[in-house]
Amino acid sequence: MQNRVNRLFFGPALIFILCCGVATQGQNRDKKALKNLHTGQLLVVITDGWDSLRGTLYCYTKQHRHWRLKFSNAVVVGSTGLGIGDGVVSLPFLSGPVKKEGDKKSPAGIFTIGTAFGYADKKDAFWIKNRYIKAADTLICVDDGHSTRYNTLVTNNVATTDYNSFEYMHRKDNYYQWGLFINHNSNPAVPGDGSCIFLHIWENEHVGTVGCTAMKEYDILRVLHWINAKKKPLLVQLPKAEYVLLRQWYHLPAINFHENKAFAGSQKPESLFHPGTF
Repeated sequence: MQNRVNRLFFGPALIFILCCGVATQGQNRDKKALKNLHTGQLLVVITDGWDSLRGTLYCYTKQHRHWRLKFSNAVVVGSTGLGIGDGVVSLPFLSGPVKKEGDKKSPAGIFTIGTAFGYADKKDAFWIKNRYIKAADTLICVDDGHSTRYNTLVTNNVATTDYNSFEYMHRKDNYYQWGLFINHNSNPAVPGDGSCIFLHIWENEHVGTVGCTAMKEYDILRVLHWINAKKKPLLVQLPKAEYVLLRQWYHLPAINFHENKAFAGSQKPESLFHPGTF
């Protein structure tokens, strides 16, 4: 009987201790995640739901501890919507689909922003305040999950290749004329979780991407003139309901979706600024 009593007592006690340990580890991860959100610029992409093709990009600058909306514009995401991606924090909800290679979904989550790229020479992109790389004919993005260079931009070299599939960054169209690399599934990249995610120029507001977020040339140029690597910018990309759930936890801007959508639509589509004129 005594042994049974001890088992009855120590069993729940051990479970309690283990649970406390897991909770503490979770809290520590959350604290670390909050530190990762120390940023002076936010790019927030909101869609109506997981399957939505269209969305709105809101660009915020932190001024005196408050988020100030600088501009907003229409975007399109993956042709099949959004899927939970791998960013700087783990999303606390499991209700949405999970981003995978080839699913034509853009990643949902909070992500750091990598290098800017474009067809222009580096000397002609001096106004960009992020690292910039010219999308020359030899620049590719590797999407082969078996490659050690999966989800990276590299110079195509047949002699040293270990990949069987990739995407050319210098295209025949203007989609990648200007863009930004989004650090989804990075450090380390998990094979099959998705690769080569960018902000770039769209075809139009009715055509989705294969996983990127796209917008008018005018709008991506405005983003590139505004964004500054020194301010540690982040991309927050979520459906509306999930953004509302995360907003207070991560101190994200409060968005009046109705008013800001009207503001986003106020841009004149025929007004196209050329690089360096903002």
